[in-house]
Amino acid sequence: MVSTSHSPIEAESGPIAAGHFQFISYQAPDVARDKITMRQARSHAVKQALESKRKIQQESGDNFCVTTSRDKPRRVVGKGARRAGTLAATSLFSLSSGTLDPFQSLAVDSSRLQTLIGDCWLIINGLDRARQAPEPVFSVAEDLAFQNFRSVFRTGLVDPALLNAVMLSLAFAATAGGIITLDRECLGYQGQAISYIRERMGSLDEANSASTIGAILLLAGVEARLGMTSQVQLHMGAVKMLLDMCRTKGIYLTGGIKRAIFWQDLNSSILAGSTRVVDHTTFAELQWTRDPFSPFFFQLPPGFQTQSHMLTKEFIEVLEDIHALQCIRAVPCPAKCNAMLMENINNHTASMQSRLVALPNLSPVLECCRLAAYLCSVMLCCTTWCALVIPSHISSQLLHELQQANNDPLWDDNPNLLLWLLYIGGAFAPTGAVRSAYVVLLRANNTARFKDLYRSWPELLAILEGYIWSEKAFMAQVKALWEETIAI
Repeated sequence: MVSTSHSPIEAESGPIAAGHFQFISYQAPDVARDKITMRQARSHAVKQALESKRKIQQESGDNFCVTTSRDKPRRVVGKGARRAGTLAATSLFSLSSGTLDPFQSLAVDSSRLQTLIGDCWLIINGLDRARQAPEPVFSVAEDLAFQNFRSVFRTGLVDPALLNAVMLSLAFAATAGGIITLDRECLGYQGQAISYIRERMGSLDEANSASTIGAILLLAGVEARLGMTSQVQLHMGAVKMLLDMCRTKGIYLTGGIKRAIFWQDLNSSILAGSTRVVDHTTFAELQWTRDPFSPFFFQLPPGFQTQSHMLTKEFIEVLEDIHALQCIRAVPCPAKCNAMLMENINNHTASMQSRLVALPNLSPVLECCRLAAYLCSVMLCCTTWCALVIPSHISSQLLHELQQANNDPLWDDNPNLLLWLLYIGGAFAPTGAVRSAYVVLLRANNTARFKDLYRSWPELLAILEGYIWSEKAFMAQVKALWEETIAI
């Protein structure tokens, strides 16, 4: 029913929702009243049509698309890109605890955040290998869902220090490539993050939080990749101080942030040579022991058994654990593993790599074996980690050690071991000078030591399978290197 002084027409600026009306008062002649009523009715109809269109777009996934800073505004994308955009948007929802910042309330440009998340998704899923994915403080990849933003921080993007550190990490991953310094965008995020962290550290009660620790970890990750050892040690020292204070005061930290501390500390020590502040025994959440129901997994590979007299007890145990991970990788499993299994594999890998880094006083030959074993453990664990800078960095280190030890007479008695080391190191080296140097070493040793005995692929494969080997994780890369080596 309509009164002479009120009309149940929705206000033009009001939300459209069935059954909710706002009464609008007016005192006007009939003609003016008719004009007002028609204008508001048209507005109502337009809003209903736009809402219907948005619902259709949301159901089809066409309302999100992946863009980068180099894309043209009116770029047309196909179904594959729309699919990537939808997944990127899903990751963003997870990142911000379900909020896509509809009111632009974040401390940064939310559209830029969405673009960077989309870029990161493309990198992780192998659609853009020219750039590197960010380090695993948290992940936007499905196979590391147990370490996503929400599980690590249990919050949204409300902390400006953490938000700017996230933007720094994602922007650096999207633009880094071969640069050795930060660009203007990254410097802006870095400066903002450091400013907020300094303010927070003025009150240690406020600093004792997962978000503050996470922001510092993300800063250290970028610095490690730039080789800024002193800065990494400064920030990881701050993390250690906050960690000790939390422990003393009984402040709860999530298992996710503890896992992030461990991996950032370990990766930084590999990339920048920083001193480690934690290890695989520090956190109960990362504790791992061998599965007593699969003892046959934990065996020394037959190729290493002939060199067991050179190996220490600690080194043998790590090699046995890597062989077990190799066996686990070979077992068929569902396309989407459950979080508990992935956490156990993550703990398994953490234990192996932490102990490998801690092996003391190795000879040049055993140092080559240690680096190759570490590289294998990285490539075995999961595809997301393979996108990190760690494999290429380890490959370069291994090349240097092999070049220095190339004239060691021990290789003459162990040519198969040298063959495995050269192919494992070269297979995961990036295209360029490092990979070419591996090819040179292989060709030189084919003439000097191997005597062309391993020129056929089946014969070479039989040798490699005696050491750490995975058909799923290694085959394609190693065979490509072999074909490159024998090419005239």
